[in-house]
Amino acid sequence: MNRYALVLAAGKGTRMKTEIPKVAFPILKKPIIEYIIGHFEKAGIDEKYLVVGYKKEVVQDIIKDRAKYVVQEEQLGTGHAALQAAPILSKLEGNTFIMPGDVPLIWYKEILRIFETHEENGNDLTVVTAIYDDPEGYGRIIRNQQGQITHIVEEKDANSYEKEIKEINTGIYVVNNQKFFNLLDQLDKNNAKGEYYITDMIALMRKEYKVGTYTVKNPNVAMGVNDLYQVSLAEKYLRQYINKEHMVNGVNMLNPDTITIGHNVIIEPGVTIYPNTTITGNTVIKAGAIIGPNTEIHNSRIHSNAHIRHSLVYDSEVGENTTVGPFAHLREHAVIGANNRIGNFVEVKKSTTGDDTKASHLAYIGDAEVGSHVNFGCGTITVNYDGKTKHKTKIGDYAFIGCNTNLIAPIEIGDNVFIAAGSTVTKNVPSNGFAIARSRQVTKSDYAKYLIKPIELKEENK
Repeated sequence: MNRYALVLAAGKGTRMKTEIPKVAFPILKKPIIEYIIGHFEKAGIDEKYLVVGYKKEVVQDIIKDRAKYVVQEEQLGTGHAALQAAPILSKLEGNTFIMPGDVPLIWYKEILRIFETHEENGNDLTVVTAIYDDPEGYGRIIRNQQGQITHIVEEKDANSYEKEIKEINTGIYVVNNQKFFNLLDQLDKNNAKGEYYITDMIALMRKEYKVGTYTVKNPNVAMGVNDLYQVSLAEKYLRQYINKEHMVNGVNMLNPDTITIGHNVIIEPGVTIYPNTTITGNTVIKAGAIIGPNTEIHNSRIHSNAHIRHSLVYDSEVGENTTVGPFAHLREHAVIGANNRIGNFVEVKKSTTGDDTKASHLAYIGDAEVGSHVNFGCGTITVNYDGKTKHKTKIGDYAFIGCNTNLIAPIEIGDNVFIAAGSTVTKNVPSNGFAIARSRQVTKSDYAKYLIKPIELKEENK
């Protein structure tokens, strides 16, 4: 039987206190809606539909052609949102998974289990429920004496007895397309908020069709994100789940509660991660690498046995057996070779280095192509910007760049070149050359007394 997904993602999310749509808000640097679409893709859903409204272009720019779109110009409730997709889905044979766009933790395995329960029980409507110790704010599940669901009462419409019920509606449903969507236009808005509720479909469908429930074992997977506090909770649960998966697979984490790993990160067994480290984006870390403490890595590739500590690595690559940090910064596609040393307060931007190259402290390497076995002295800078345009520096193999050297790009330094400390080099240096570009030192004997006021010794020290 064909399976479809309908995500209700048209709302603004005023409680988030942000101008971007709620479903576009990032958790671990990834938009909420992207988690949901990713779970449906892993679950093998045939077609995915997004109901969009507020700033729909933002959502569409995130998901692009990974889903089809239905526009809800005016937000009049969940039933009204689903109604916008009825002309399409009512004609498709199969079942549709309907959910809000603010539930990022609904794993694909849970989606598959819900579908299977719906189909095995022959349900026409399956309501996904959860048990919350504090159900405030959620619609309550009302059952008859036989335990069958009869209806859902929203918080604002609930009496004191109904508010004590701990089984809540998650806002997630699986429905038979042709039976459910053809009844949607019978909804009314006779409730406290004056909106069309999907929940009212239970009473409508029970008259002729089979309605059942599925209760999630872990209520966190169905948690909605409505404000920034709930964002922090979702991030906490997501981080715990991801870290557990990595540790079970052989990744050593010290104080994992302080470590944040993004959803798409790939970490091989044998990696060690120290406290206060964040790894996000499409990052890959190979076996034997040591990451942290106090390190942030995003969209980067870290090879075997590399060691990165107290540093930032963005959109870059670090070769095997290379050490980075403390307090180094790699960015904008820096590609560092094997057996390198990128040390204290060194920044590498949009540059490549060969193997066995060292910049041990206080250097800036920007827009450069650097060979192997190059040594950068302390205070060396590739001066890549002339005020209008960025220029490239090329350095060959086995070059020695003395301390406090300025290489004024565009410039090429050949192989086996030695550049004296304190030089400002403006012209190319051929292979095997020696360059010195600094003023001649002048020393005037016994002259300091005219520049420095003598220290008057105290009487008792004479």
